[in-house]
Amino acid sequence: MTGSPVGGGPPGGAVEAIVLDPKDPATMYASTNWSGVFKSTDGGESWTAINSGLADSAVYSLAISPSDNKTVYAGARSGVFKTVDGGRRWTSESNGLPKALGGTLVEMLAVDPKNPEIAYAGTFDKIYKTINGAASWTAILSHPMVTQTSRFGALALDPSHPATIFVAASDRGLFKSADGGRNWRVITTGFEVESVLLAPSDSKVIYTSDHAGKLLRSGDAGNTWVPANSGLPATYVLTLAANPGDSRTLYAASYEGRLFKSTNSGEIWTGVTARISNTETKALLVDPVHPDTLYAGTGRGVLRSEDGGKTWRSTNSGITNSNISAIALAPSQSSVLYVGAYGGGITKSSDGGASWTPVNTGLASDNVYALAIDPLDAARVYAGAYGGIFRSTNGGATWSEVKALPAMAICSLLIDRSNPAVLYATTTADGKAFKSTNGGDSWDEIRFGFPRTGGCGLVMNPANPTILYASTYDAATIGMLKSTDAGKTWHRDATDYRTFGWVWQETAVLTMEPADPNTLYAASFAGIFKSTDRGTTWVHTVSPPRGLERLVLDPTNPNTIYGQGGRVSGEGRGALKSTDGGKRWKPINSGLADPGAVRSLVVDPADSSTLYVGTTRGVFKTTNGGDSWAPTSSKELIDDSLKPNPPKP
Repeated sequence: MTGSPVGGGPPGGAVEAIVLDPKDPATMYASTNWSGVFKSTDGGESWTAINSGLADSAVYSLAISPSDNKTVYAGARSGVFKTVDGGRRWTSESNGLPKALGGTLVEMLAVDPKNPEIAYAGTFDKIYKTINGAASWTAILSHPMVTQTSRFGALALDPSHPATIFVAASDRGLFKSADGGRNWRVITTGFEVESVLLAPSDSKVIYTSDHAGKLLRSGDAGNTWVPANSGLPATYVLTLAANPGDSRTLYAASYEGRLFKSTNSGEIWTGVTARISNTETKALLVDPVHPDTLYAGTGRGVLRSEDGGKTWRSTNSGITNSNISAIALAPSQSSVLYVGAYGGGITKSSDGGASWTPVNTGLASDNVYALAIDPLDAARVYAGAYGGIFRSTNGGATWSEVKALPAMAICSLLIDRSNPAVLYATTTADGKAFKSTNGGDSWDEIRFGFPRTGGCGLVMNPANPTILYASTYDAATIGMLKSTDAGKTWHRDATDYRTFGWVWQETAVLTMEPADPNTLYAASFAGIFKSTDRGTTWVHTVSPPRGLERLVLDPTNPNTIYGQGGRVSGEGRGALKSTDGGKRWKPINSGLADPGAVRSLVVDPADSSTLYVGTTRGVFKTTNGGDSWAPTSSKELIDDSLKPNPPKP
């Protein structure tokens, strides 16, 4: 297997940026946050992955040279990549960018319209410039004080005078340079700037927006500003776009996916459509030749409108970019699988992965982090999502929101196998956890008694469901907590977990031997730890692989352990296997399209040599314990990304 992108999960996925070829608008590039870059030569009707040499699958920005349409820059999680042949081959061009752990997230890019050797790259705290085609970069602007709400957010060049640069600062307005970044001055707009747009036909006309729906217009290159948001509701405007041939016609896409239009330079806005899709719109483009044709990059892929934004259709053929963050097999029927994706909802297979069907009716969230199936009833499924918990009682045909629980991001779900009416849920919000004793109809908050306790790790003793273990990610609690009364009270054993390097590293993964509840494993960034006395004492079994995100034990052989990584390059990347209880590990990535794209892993309880991994390239399956992998399906899935979901109350 070469591991080329295939079906096996919802098509589409989060698209971060789209650029059109200035000489041929039918040719375009789309970047994704999980599967790299895709290219279309037929106006978005079909796409092909172009990732040769692109060593990072998370690409957040794109820029194409107006003077050389074969030269494209890509801003990734680990720096800048460049192609000079239209995407056939990419090279890493990050010399001069900081070499922090995980690289440098480049969220902004711009290329000089007259000289492809001059380009600008922006991170949250610095703006860099190259004058030699990205062979080297030099910082030309630093943010005075970076915080969560104070950072750089947008970058734009004056198409008529490329040495004039505007940079949006969320707390200060705009930074402007008229000499290619040598000198800067602050343009105060009076509110936090999130996006900036220069009118294509008149660069003295500038538009800025913030996260609360405020939009300003300047007709004199930023010297004076007037409000331009009449008719625009108080909503987070993520992106602005202008008709290249008529700069009076503008479009604004909101965080909720709504689209607004102005035909008089922003004086009055009207709603064009209730929603482009049911996710946020991060990129918006207007075809310069056919101005009624618009493209949107959303959390469900690329969408296209041919009537000025009134109606939209999916154009995702060939794009496989769903972060499959959860896989669940029905304990009573292991040929039934569900996968949950970040930005892709839920997909189901009833034949062991040979075919897949989206099952999202009633699911009011596209971002699914956790899945749990009733051990006695395969038709009863729970989904933990960004926004709460959803429940299906008919095998995913329809879903309903569990309204008794506060709306928050659910990162793990646990069902008591001896009593499936008892469920536990953990969240990413300050370590909160909840318990239900009636199948999710009502919930009580679990109070650990420690600040910020409880990551997304929660384990139950299968022989005694009153015994629970919870992970922690705070230095004050360190390690794990234990409950012997079904979550009512929690305590930490006296063991000094700092001996094992857990002081500053979160304990992200917990698992227990199915046949021996006394034996537990925990994984943190510091390595893997083992306890044979129910968590009282721990032994640091091995330093690498670091950064594992999941541990799964073979139900028939406790010495065989599978690990799923991805945070750290090299060791701990992709799928790994140990056959000696975690002392030694080997990668098992043969046939996987991208080992770094593995996001979830599960073992078939009926046949432990059969495993599934969820990746950003779909679902892969092995029937030989990981010696080789193959995609579960080559059939393109039906796209239901435009199916309206019921609005949240």
